[in-house]
Amino acid sequence: MITECKIVDKKDIVKECQELKDKGYRYVAVTCEKLENGLELTYHFDLNYEMTHLRVPADFKDTIPSISNVFIAAFLIENEYQDLFGLTFENLIIDYKGHLYLTADGPSVPLG
Repeated sequence: MITECKIVDKKDIVKECQELKDKGYRYVAVTCEKLENGLELTYHFDLNYEMTHLRVPADFKDTIPSISNVFIAAFLIENEYQDLFGLTFENLIIDYKGHLYLTADGPSVPLG
């Protein structure tokens, strides 16, 4: 298995995902890591058992473009990260606005 990781600006994530989809990659997952000065989203894709990853650094208050218009399954994890980390994803195909799992109390992990 060969692994490739590319750092991508948040404004380019949808374009990069579309290019991978056009090449036949399948969406696997998105992981989110809380860092001291922000967050890091890593998008994971597979083609013929070879993984490639797109890494997006973000500030706590950034709005991240949703990839759910490219890979529909991403809407669930993006909604979950709105709940857990208080992130905002724009253009989600289905947006629970931070209430996929939680009540109106807000994110379960305080940011910043």
